[in-house]
Amino acid sequence: MSANLFRRCGCRDDAGRQYGVLPDLRRGQKWSAEQLLRACPKMVADPKHGRWSYRLSAGVDPITKKRRPQVNGRSFVDKVEAAQALAEDQAKLARGTYVKPSRKTLAEWLPEWIARRQRTDKALRPTSLANYRRYIEQDIAPSFLGRLPIEDIRRGHILMFVDDLADAGRGAVTIRRIVAVVQGALSAAVKAELIESSPAAGLGDDLPATEAKHFQPWEPEQISHFLEVAAEHRLGPLFDLAMLTGMRRGELVALMWSNVDLRAGRLRVWDNETSAGRGRTKTEAGMRVLDLSSRSVSALTTWRLAQEAEREAWGPGWQTEGHVFTYEDGRALKPQYVTRLFDKIRVKAGLPEMTMHGTRHTNASLLIAAGVDIAVVSKLLGHSSVAVTSDIYGHLIGSVSRDAANAVAALVPTTRATVHTLHTQGGDEQGKAASA
Repeated sequence: MSANLFRRCGCRDDAGRQYGVLPDLRRGQKWSAEQLLRACPKMVADPKHGRWSYRLSAGVDPITKKRRPQVNGRSFVDKVEAAQALAEDQAKLARGTYVKPSRKTLAEWLPEWIARRQRTDKALRPTSLANYRRYIEQDIAPSFLGRLPIEDIRRGHILMFVDDLADAGRGAVTIRRIVAVVQGALSAAVKAELIESSPAAGLGDDLPATEAKHFQPWEPEQISHFLEVAAEHRLGPLFDLAMLTGMRRGELVALMWSNVDLRAGRLRVWDNETSAGRGRTKTEAGMRVLDLSSRSVSALTTWRLAQEAEREAWGPGWQTEGHVFTYEDGRALKPQYVTRLFDKIRVKAGLPEMTMHGTRHTNASLLIAAGVDIAVVSKLLGHSSVAVTSDIYGHLIGSVSRDAANAVAALVPTTRATVHTLHTQGGDEQGKAASA
């Protein structure tokens, strides 16, 4: 495995041609007349003129038996640094871990990475894919980080990028999501053998902190008031179902009559509608069958009759694909419309601020307050695991746990001896004083 360490500069001769390199001399060696003729006179006279680099034979590929392209080193000011880099590349070639440098920029690699990922079993869901593309097009690709070759990106560059995002007013959560895209792309670049290691690994402590906000659900009286006001709108049954089942907004919008069995009092949650389009539920656990309360069955029955009246009124102009909740002309609802309508009704009802997604959390709080086992709550909400449910609603479970503990204690009869012990512990002095 031959290796050559040399100096070169950017100077040119009278004909405009760049001068040749000047090899490093070992002890006892001298430059040949041809080498001196091709080299820059300043390099010959001044050992500090020019920069150091190297070329390294990559040997023969053991599979194809063909000679590999030679390794061309980077440019170094110091000879010692160049020699160290040469030794490192020699060791990597010997171990078979050498990665040929790529001048592909991060902005060039990102679309290629996304396309590759979408062909795997880790393909992004439509909503996530839309968010990734938006972050790439609006934040990453136009930045200095996007213009850098991925081989040249260092941890400091990513931290500078984070600072720029913060200065631009991006929130901590958004910054973390954007950086997650960068981390995913650079990790994939390692697997694709474009870089040896990811400079974005382990950035957690260097990213803006996010505050954990515990959701404050509405009280039952507030829920009742909201549903009374919502009932004045034709889509009141949608919000009734949201509060009483905990279904996601997209699941409600995508719900089809073919998945509703009013006679049996249950429905099947199968699809999810987002701004990016229609697809399956958020997770496999999200595909679930929900038993409906008599109130929900009544609300859906009333709604179906109202929808049939709208169908007759519109006649040939009625458009439908079988959705449960629709506009007046039968068209499927847009998720954003449901969100805006919820907020409009909330403001009209004079209730505390809460998002449409808050109806899901409110349902969970009602289940927990009713003493429903956390495993059952997890299943009804379609969470991927009980751990997810506990992480989200752990702050609501505490008081219920205390109530459960007191309920268990209430089942155990209290004996006279126990009462006597409780009254006398720590009360000896009072007893003595009384007897005196």
